[in-house]
Amino acid sequence: MNYALMNRFPANSAMPALKLFAAASLVFLVGCATNFGSKTVDDFGRYTQLEKGATDKVGVYDIFGQPHDVIYLASGECMWTYYAVSASMNGATFVPIVGLFAGGTNNTVRIGYIYFDQENLYQKVETQTKEQYVNQWVGIATIADENDEKDRVLEEMTKYDLPFDQTIADQMKGVQTLFDES
Repeated sequence: MNYALMNRFPANSAMPALKLFAAASLVFLVGCATNFGSKTVDDFGRYTQLEKGATDKVGVYDIFGQPHDVIYLASGECMWTYYAVSASMNGATFVPIVGLFAGGTNNTVRIGYIYFDQENLYQKVETQTKEQYVNQWVGIATIADENDEKDRVLEEMTKYDLPFDQTIADQMKGVQTLFDES
């Protein structure tokens, strides 16, 4: 038995408990951050592979993967949207009672819009980053949203004989409602 160690931390010492609490808190807080969506939005090298008037939708799919939404504009142009979301729990979420009302997530959302002309050739790209707090009740309400974007993406993927990933479509449900103003 190591008596020197026992004398260093007497039985009534709070030091081991404090260390355990600190380690558990760190693990808990690190576990509260999550990332979802398309990592390709952040890879600016991919954007350089796009050639205006030459890259078609199949080429964009090969570079960026399945879009999270597809919108046809009145002009006949088309826009594919990609989202990358980093979410972490808001501090108020952990405060008893207050967390019930003020709890939620702090989000960093990166959005990539890729535009195609009437011939389905790449024309331009726009990107934006938003910082946004989302109350947990608002976040839960998006579950009730119709998933129209999933249907639009499925239709587009079928039209161009591209693979459709149901899991990606389900994961991104409601993201447009929360973060996009278009």
